[in-house]
Amino acid sequence: MSKTATAPELYCPHLQEVDNQTLQQLFSKVAAVRSQNRELFDFTHRRIEVFQESAGEIETVSEEEVYDQFDEDKLKNFAVVIEGEVGTGKSELCAYLSHRLKDDGRPILHVDKEDDLMSLLSERLPEFYHEQFGEEMEGAADFKRLRDDIESVPQVVANSAVSNSILNLRQRGYDVGVTEKQENKISEFIRDKLRLFVERGKYATEIKFVTEQEYRQNEFLQIFTDTSIDEAVEKYNEEIWRVVRERYETASLSSVLKSIGSEFTDTRPVIVFEDFSITAMEANKLASFIESDSTENTWDFIIAGTRDSTDPLHTQTAESRYEFYQTNKGDQGVLFLDQDSAVDFVRPYLGYFKSLDDSVQYEREDGTFKLKPAPSGTRCDQCGLCDEEFRDLFPFNEHFLKRIFIGMEEHQGTPSPREYIMTVFDVLSAYYEGKITVPSNAKSLQPLVNRIGVADAVYEDAEDFGRLARWYGIPDDNNEMVIVDRRFAKAFGLVDSGDGTADLPGPVEARVDEIRIPTSDIDISSSPERASDDDNDSENDGDSSKSISQTDPVEEEFKEQAPLIESWRNAPRDYKRTAQYLERGLEDAVEKLTDGHILYEGTSLEYNLSSQKRPFVFSITEDTPDDDQIVIDPNEFRLSELRSVLRFGIERDKNPRNAGYDELLSTTGTQLTGYAKEWRAQIRNTNLESSNALYTKHSQYDFTDFILAAYSYVIVLDSPWKPLSAETLCDRFGDGEYAIDSDIRTWLDSELEHSQVRALKRLVENASHLEEMVGELFGISGSNLDQYQISQWLNHQTPHTVLGGLGRTYIKNVDNRVRFKDGTKIRELADTAYDARRGLEEISSRYQQDTVDDIESNLSDISMDEFDRIVSKLGTYEVDPDVMEPLKQFNQLEQSDIDAVVEAAKAANSLYSPSTFKSIRAVLASIKLDNSTVYERYQAVPLRSTNGSQDIGYEFKEVAQYYAE
Repeated sequence: MSKTATAPELYCPHLQEVDNQTLQQLFSKVAAVRSQNRELFDFTHRRIEVFQESAGEIETVSEEEVYDQFDEDKLKNFAVVIEGEVGTGKSELCAYLSHRLKDDGRPILHVDKEDDLMSLLSERLPEFYHEQFGEEMEGAADFKRLRDDIESVPQVVANSAVSNSILNLRQRGYDVGVTEKQENKISEFIRDKLRLFVERGKYATEIKFVTEQEYRQNEFLQIFTDTSIDEAVEKYNEEIWRVVRERYETASLSSVLKSIGSEFTDTRPVIVFEDFSITAMEANKLASFIESDSTENTWDFIIAGTRDSTDPLHTQTAESRYEFYQTNKGDQGVLFLDQDSAVDFVRPYLGYFKSLDDSVQYEREDGTFKLKPAPSGTRCDQCGLCDEEFRDLFPFNEHFLKRIFIGMEEHQGTPSPREYIMTVFDVLSAYYEGKITVPSNAKSLQPLVNRIGVADAVYEDAEDFGRLARWYGIPDDNNEMVIVDRRFAKAFGLVDSGDGTADLPGPVEARVDEIRIPTSDIDISSSPERASDDDNDSENDGDSSKSISQTDPVEEEFKEQAPLIESWRNAPRDYKRTAQYLERGLEDAVEKLTDGHILYEGTSLEYNLSSQKRPFVFSITEDTPDDDQIVIDPNEFRLSELRSVLRFGIERDKNPRNAGYDELLSTTGTQLTGYAKEWRAQIRNTNLESSNALYTKHSQYDFTDFILAAYSYVIVLDSPWKPLSAETLCDRFGDGEYAIDSDIRTWLDSELEHSQVRALKRLVENASHLEEMVGELFGISGSNLDQYQISQWLNHQTPHTVLGGLGRTYIKNVDNRVRFKDGTKIRELADTAYDARRGLEEISSRYQQDTVDDIESNLSDISMDEFDRIVSKLGTYEVDPDVMEPLKQFNQLEQSDIDAVVEAAKAANSLYSPSTFKSIRAVLASIKLDNSTVYERYQAVPLRSTNGSQDIGYEFKEVAQYYAE
């Protein structure tokens, strides 16, 4: 921790001048570091109480009573065992006992948490021996040689250890079998463990060459037959360690301690194990040594560790002879730290660097710290910023520190002393280093529960003041305002150095000696009065929601959940209810903005999202998004925006009809609209635009191409005589319902397989879906398409080639949830288009050439006006009815009917070519011609030429001329 180059000048002169090393030492995670500075340790040490079980009863024991158990006149080894979870004060008690015993003149060997068995044997014990007796310990060179060989030739040491261990185990009667290859793998495995063995700190936890889990998982380690796993692992470690020690003629830890202890004649040495797990390979032997009855063994042991690591010490003899203490019981916190004592616990840490010039001094009584007035001339006396309530705590106050403890307690259960101290230090260091200018903005505070709430408007316009209020402030008696001492706002640069009441951001109000921040945007003046600060200070620190009106469940729940948003943002799994409301708010907002998960604005094509799934996951969770989910990062929202989402989510849960969509969109509309668009794009990209969707790999088409191609097929079936052009598509768009042309429907029914006809009918039945999608993708207004865009599309591909790119397997990659409101699925529509295309391919060679030629040759020049005149003349004669009646039927036709048929015939002839799609269109046109009313009436006229062809134009005129003249 160090100040950054751009760190602003800190308001407190003590903080400005304290050096980084002092702060690091002061707030070290390990009490042993603090204990190296006796003055610092004594200043910051708080009396410790521990548990002790006696005759089935749990008693409370003070640190002084633990110290009293040591007696320099004892004749045998003695041990005090301190057990507890990490960070619960074991090292602190070890340090206290070490200092007291050192004051008594006892020689102290301190084995800290960074030591391991090798460093203890090769460094700590030899150094201790030399300090006490001024000469080298016997055997010290052997330990150093062992370390040197492991560092330089670890494979050689491992080979020797493994080979000899296997032989020794066989000699001891164990059924051990190993192949050469297996032995090599074991040696490599042990080599790696030996390397770690000499790397300082690598084995600050339990040391074993082979663990039970490793033995189970690695078949090559399993050399024992008919031996339990527990015993196999035990013998593995015991034998390898014994072989290594014997090879280098090194003694065991217990032997070394016995040898050193015998040298002391006028005092008892003390060895302090901060973590007993480092002795694991020799724990059982060491335990036997500790409880030895020999009067030659005169060590006092202070042993700390978790219950697992100290298990070898729990023999019947040891438990009856030595003292076992626990810093905590189960999930309970320690005896010396709770909500009431939290401030005093951290007080000397914050006061220490201010004590160096005597600004901060305490009267200590019964574990409490009463601040003495600052002596004249000290920095606190000259500064004048702080009053006596927070002078030693600055840049915190009591409310801040207490809320940290309560927040940790609510978040993760009662914090350990170390966890609490380190959280305070994290905030202090961020402020000291210049990473933040206001301590209440520290990131480490965000996971903590803080139930002091302020109005939404504060977060919108004055977020710094909102956090300042939550950590430093005191709610007033009516819970309408949070009051903050102005001096904090001044020190952190939130207000100027004067005492004026100039306007501040948002609804924040400045007064001469205080800053007032509203707790709510609504009128809560009728809320029941809350207890004053003097009546119950803990209420102010813990929960400001107790005066909320009970008449509005939405507001009540919002008051409960809003203060937890920052905590949720940093620890989402711990605030499930808060998360549920935020998820509900965002989910319903996205649904609203997408008009019910519609994929294209103004259409009925939707994604039928599962009711069990939200369209997003939060980036701060460990959830992996599915293909139909986007990732939303809560950190992209301002706190005020998240509060709006939270309120909306609560409204949707408790009063859905009155949920304020408009209010939500007015504050977060741009961002939420962005997420709605992103979700739509995600679904489209995954299901409609993906290279794996709809089309085979080699195709270069997309969903837009599919829609226009399928729509083009509908137009061809609906209007076979019309040219497939941009103009035709634009003219037909929005011009009524679609159907297969009646002149071709019967022929298709008779000529194609039933499944093929069904596909054609289904395609046309879905024309309304295709039309609405064409309107969305190619429209320029509500009823008009972009003719130029469609023309360009038709110039670059044909509908036949586009639908030819469809692949059954790839169509299945479109999720069934992509569907229209009536349930029609895109997957089904694509399958239908696929089948329709293949069905029409079957008719590409069935062109009605004779019909087309007949129409072109015999109807091209006919004039219905002249035809009518002739038929009228014929009516004055007695003409055979079999001739006259068909002529009259044909005469009912309009010239436009004749012209349309002739034009269709010409178009069909021009279309018919090797191009499959043109041929299909030509075939359909010719079939319609063959079944058209014009052609049917024409064929009914019984006129035949000598060559067998029927030419109503020429032949009719010849016959009619005879009658007419």
